[in-house]
Amino acid sequence: MNCERVSPSLMRGSLGHSHLLGIRQEPAQAGDILMTTDAALLAQAARGEQGALVRFYEWACPTVSLGFHQSEEILEHDAMQREGVPWVRRPTGGAAVLHSEELTYCLILPPDHPFQSDRSALQHTGQALTQGLCALGIAAELVPRGHPSENLPDRTSCFVRTSRWEVCVQGKKIVGSAQRLLNGALLQHGSILCGPDHLRLVQLLRLPSLKVRHDLSSRLRVASTSVAEESGQPFDMMQLRQEMAQAFQEEFAIASNVLAI
Repeated sequence: MNCERVSPSLMRGSLGHSHLLGIRQEPAQAGDILMTTDAALLAQAARGEQGALVRFYEWACPTVSLGFHQSEEILEHDAMQREGVPWVRRPTGGAAVLHSEELTYCLILPPDHPFQSDRSALQHTGQALTQGLCALGIAAELVPRGHPSENLPDRTSCFVRTSRWEVCVQGKKIVGSAQRLLNGALLQHGSILCGPDHLRLVQLLRLPSLKVRHDLSSRLRVASTSVAEESGQPFDMMQLRQEMAQAFQEEFAIASNVLAI
């Protein structure tokens, strides 16, 4: 992807109010508050009360989230209690994530937005995420097709396999995303990995054998990476937030203008 910034003068056009992307930089909060807020924003967008919005946030403490349809039986509750790690259920689908050392984005699109289809949102969000990482000197690339679905353990951890339009660095996944549609409105949120603590998820899952646990741990290490690992130096979370906000603003304004022609 071309990592050059586009002039703000090219981002002006006749966009409807609900199409203009609002941006919120929010502080770290508990996982249940974060997920409740995401779900509430989706419901508001479905009722026509919320326009296009992306918010960026961190988690107050390491927290496991499960996909909307994922059974909590996958969790090793004793291990989670020992580690002091709570869990929440996401309003979106997908597999388990340990939210720690990451920046999370939450994208809300109302039903009449040009990108409200799941495929279009994945593509344009992926392009924004890639652009933001490129601005930090990370050789991120968008993967249009992803990997085919496989049996366990791929269904247990989000970062073991790459889905369509996800962001990787040299084949390793650095952002994991999930979606939900509600009456035409769309919620997409995802984890931008900033450090290696997501690997600890394997110790918090109930798996059938030590071999499966070892195999999943090995695959997760091979399949994923982080901002810190790829930059090779301490990263600035505020800079990451700023670069992502600018990349989303540019991608959504430019692409919306193109679609409106």
